[in-house]
Amino acid sequence: MREQEVLRATRELAAYFKGRRTEREARAALKIIKAFIRDRERIDPAKRRPLPGALLTGDANHARKHAGTGARNAQRRSAHRTDGHAPVTTDAERLPTPSGESSSSNE
Repeated sequence: MREQEVLRATRELAAYFKGRRTEREARAALKIIKAFIRDRERIDPAKRRPLPGALLTGDANHARKHAGTGARNAQRRSAHRTDGHAPVTTDAERLPTPSGESSSSNE
């Protein structure tokens, strides 16, 4: 029940930043979220449930097992250059040419 209230408060806060709620409504939403965080801090970290909305799909136990493995980071590293720098692209390489070909393939 409390998690649903926190999710609603999060949506209210997001609506405030989009200009759809008043500052008073945003402050009320913040109070709900802060109270939830205070209560959560008192619980032993090993026994805490995941944050509301953090796991939209999948199994919570699966997420707990793989939270610190860095499997996602390894996938990201393998997709990029190995020297630790992102590839440098110029504006000309990003923009399509009128013929539909990339300007970087001028060989």
